[in-house]
Amino acid sequence: MSTFNRFLKPSLSGRWLIRRRPNSLPRYWRNISQASGADNYVRFRDWLLVLNACNIPHRTVSMSGREQIYVPPLMEGIALAELDAFSKESSRLEPVSTPMHMHRHYAVAPLFLLPLLVWHSWRVGWWPAPSFLPPPDTWADVGMLDNILVYIYGQWYRLATALTLHVGLTHLCGNLAFGSLFISLLARLTGIGRALWLTVAGGIIGNGLTVLLRPKLVTSMGFSTALFACVGALAGFMAMHHSQRRKAVLPIAAGIAILAMLGTEGENTDYAAHIAGLFSGMMLGTWEAWRLRKNWPALPELLAGTLAIALPVAAWYWAFSVLNR
Repeated sequence: MSTFNRFLKPSLSGRWLIRRRPNSLPRYWRNISQASGADNYVRFRDWLLVLNACNIPHRTVSMSGREQIYVPPLMEGIALAELDAFSKESSRLEPVSTPMHMHRHYAVAPLFLLPLLVWHSWRVGWWPAPSFLPPPDTWADVGMLDNILVYIYGQWYRLATALTLHVGLTHLCGNLAFGSLFISLLARLTGIGRALWLTVAGGIIGNGLTVLLRPKLVTSMGFSTALFACVGALAGFMAMHHSQRRKAVLPIAAGIAILAMLGTEGENTDYAAHIAGLFSGMMLGTWEAWRLRKNWPALPELLAGTLAIALPVAAWYWAFSVLNR
């Protein structure tokens, strides 16, 4: 293309108009940037770094809000070749992130938390409990997390039953509200069944960690350990999706920030259980993302969701069996 044609542009009427070369440029210097100029600051900065590294004379001019790069005519071919080589090398080294698969019907996941409300209403007497169950006033003593009874007497069912007990209505409503939000987000990434499984399993593992790490007697109850396991699973899953470490840190930092905002309030807050739940959830979420990346088999959605519901039910059956002895 000649120098004259390089500065021609069509008008709205179809005629060709001459585009003026900036007066500050030497005569015959050639524009090596895109026809419309550099529309990305990072790309423009990289171009300048390449030209400086190759000792290629150049000048930059701003035209119509876009940055243009000019080089001497004899250096045009060399400059274009260096920029092309840099572009190919950058595209080869840049990690490619596969788009996340979004599951449908994730908005119904919070409905699976309604049994917590029903169970609490039976325990406090809002609704009459079924006659085949033990008296509701005994449920808290037999089901709350007691690290001495778990570790010494082997009452491991408390790791699951404690998740279904709450101190009061405020405690329950807070866990249901935030749990509905985060379990919906997790279900969108993993599916409803696997989201329930990651949440319940993370809560049970988190309670188990608190038992093993505490030498003194501590009792606790509530779904908040599973809630933070859900947050951790969401953070771990999203962190594994990013190939760049800088981007992978952001979901982890967000999970820790949520723990700091929601898991450190109240006089009777079990900080250790919240931290353990977040950590166990991160491990499970990381594993889930790694499994999907490697295309390894896993439990089907329906089976995973059924197992998540069956574990607390089986735990309470075990607890009531111990109570009736």
